[in-house]
Amino acid sequence: ARSILGASGAAGLGVVAVALGVQAVEARSPAPPFSLTGERFDLSTMQGRFAKQLTNCDPATLLAREPEIKRAQKLLERFRSGEVTKAEASDRELWDARKLVESAIHPDTKEIIPEPFRMSGYVPFNGPVCVAMMASTSTPALLFWNWINQSQNALVNFFNRNASSPTSNDTLAVSYTAAVGAALTVAFGLSQGITRTCSPARAKQLMKFVAFPSSIVASCSNCYIMRRPEIAGGSNITDKEGNVLAGGKRSSVAAKKAVEETVMSRAILQVPVFFLPAVTMSLPPIAALCAANPSVTIPLTTLITIISFGFGLPGAVAYFPQFGSLPVEQLEPEIQKELDADVTTVYYNKGL
Repeated sequence: ARSILGASGAAGLGVVAVALGVQAVEARSPAPPFSLTGERFDLSTMQGRFAKQLTNCDPATLLAREPEIKRAQKLLERFRSGEVTKAEASDRELWDARKLVESAIHPDTKEIIPEPFRMSGYVPFNGPVCVAMMASTSTPALLFWNWINQSQNALVNFFNRNASSPTSNDTLAVSYTAAVGAALTVAFGLSQGITRTCSPARAKQLMKFVAFPSSIVASCSNCYIMRRPEIAGGSNITDKEGNVLAGGKRSSVAAKKAVEETVMSRAILQVPVFFLPAVTMSLPPIAALCAANPSVTIPLTTLITIISFGFGLPGAVAYFPQFGSLPVEQLEPEIQKELDADVTTVYYNKGL
């Protein structure tokens, strides 16, 4: 019971640390003149994309209820129509409204995403599950927490998909079953291999590292399987201002690139979530501290994981630009015919 209470406190402390980190980044970046289409940060650099995604993943935005989100959305709509004056809302207030709307509302469906499946909710809701996976020392426990983890990942992938590609409920159900099945198969195979070839004491030490390779394979498979239908349906292509091109015809080439980049970002994410905390906890000073005080093991693991997750998630998402680009010559011939001759590059929404 003491470990559970300690872990809960450590999780809360980790989430607060991430939120404070977001505030520090925003404080160092004075708000430029507000724009509905421009960006607060320079997205041509990894640093700028990281800052943007860090603010999008700010767990503090989860405190906003639906009426507040709607008010922010309405403020932006009024700004678009020229009804908002500088005296009514400052640049900082407008940027904050856009941040809240982009963190909570899907850009394609315009629907509010449930808190556990927003990118800003990923760390506080999924972080404890990741800790449970690393703390699992038996195959049944590892399989159970892998199922919970990959189920949540599947829902995060669904709610943050590129929704310009329609997908049927039957396809989603099949994709979810295949994704979770792949996750459990990988976790079971690795855990069984360790328990059969290593001594009980050695197996217990190695089990906490099973989460890393199994999560790379499982999360990548999960993401690809859940979003694979987008490739068949294609995704919209736009110009730099976001105007849909080619008469609304969807490109499978653009959709394939978007899915591949998202899968790669999921693989990168597993390093700060499962590898760095496990390595940190294995360092001699920390291992000695935990051996002398076993009750601190789970809270310390939780704190390290939540903080590493909180800053690793925006880094992984920012590795590829949110709106990727494609040369026109790489598109399908039938799409190229629909474009004006002066269009040389098109853009697509990668999804998250």
